[in-house]
Amino acid sequence: MEAKKALQRDWSSLPIEVLNLIAKKLGEISDFVRFRAVCTAWRFSTPSTDLPQQFPWILMKHQNTTDLSFYSIPSNKIYSIHASKSLGKWLYGPLEGYMLADLYYQSLWEFGDPFALTLQPSLFNPLNNHEIPLPTYDFEGLPYRFSCMGEYVFSYGYADYQKPKLVFWHLGQANWCELNLTSDYVNCKHICLKGMIFNVERDTGVTKVINVTTGTLAYVIPPIEGHSAAGSKFIVDAFGEILRFFQHNSPYAGLVYDAWFDVHRLETKENGSRCWVKVDSIGNQAVFIDSYSCFVLKAHDFTGIKRNCIYFLTRINHGQEAPKYGVERIDIMTGAREYLPYPLKEPKSWFVPSLQRL
Repeated sequence: MEAKKALQRDWSSLPIEVLNLIAKKLGEISDFVRFRAVCTAWRFSTPSTDLPQQFPWILMKHQNTTDLSFYSIPSNKIYSIHASKSLGKWLYGPLEGYMLADLYYQSLWEFGDPFALTLQPSLFNPLNNHEIPLPTYDFEGLPYRFSCMGEYVFSYGYADYQKPKLVFWHLGQANWCELNLTSDYVNCKHICLKGMIFNVERDTGVTKVINVTTGTLAYVIPPIEGHSAAGSKFIVDAFGEILRFFQHNSPYAGLVYDAWFDVHRLETKENGSRCWVKVDSIGNQAVFIDSYSCFVLKAHDFTGIKRNCIYFLTRINHGQEAPKYGVERIDIMTGAREYLPYPLKEPKSWFVPSLQRL
């Protein structure tokens, strides 16, 4: 009799407080969607805007189709999504639950002279097919390279094919802003923090911090000892701290594409000057890096993320074998490396899944 009563229990009458507690434990977006689909009461108790923080997915773009494939590391699941507005576009870099979308470079020639083409990148959420056009800007002097850092989109290239120029756009901003740079070589994924843009110059290794409002130089951070121009530099806001990641590449270590990182934190000396200090711990945080973006998450907010680690999309094989790609997790303190299972082809970018509409 008791078992029969249990089967007849009306689960839709659970208190809202209990439903909210259950929903917050759903770290996989597919489980969250199914939870909301159980009944009307469960759906209204958990708005789509209350999606729990999600472990980043990995995008593999299917060229010339509208089908996208994402891989979730914690659940070992592949999600195939039909996104009609993604056709002919390059998607990369997480930005507030969206990705940056622009035309494939190889597609530009189909439109005539690519140097005369005015591009209009957009923000795109592949989960709900919502697109937000960015302000029109004449990206002269291709190739321009885009990156998403925080709430900013950056692009750099050469004005008049000679003078380096950095343009950036902030979420909700009416127009792109421009900064003319003094260095002939720029090799940095930029960050804007509290009205300051950090730019590492490739030729000198110095970090120039520029005031966004005035366009003037605020201060200079000396180069790191043993500075190398080869490699990628990422500067990121890590919950109030500014971290700098330098990616060394050794492309032919046997057949393994070997990459390793130096990590520095920005510190202020007693005399007020700034400097980069090498660290082997970033505490209870984890870093996610691909070719276009870098962001930091608090490890304790997610199931399965290891603290003080770098999650890096990389090429595993090189040389004469067919290239294989995957995800590498690097312990910052010990340098221990671990290749995580990855069943898809070349990974393009990290994406933080979200159902929101900006």
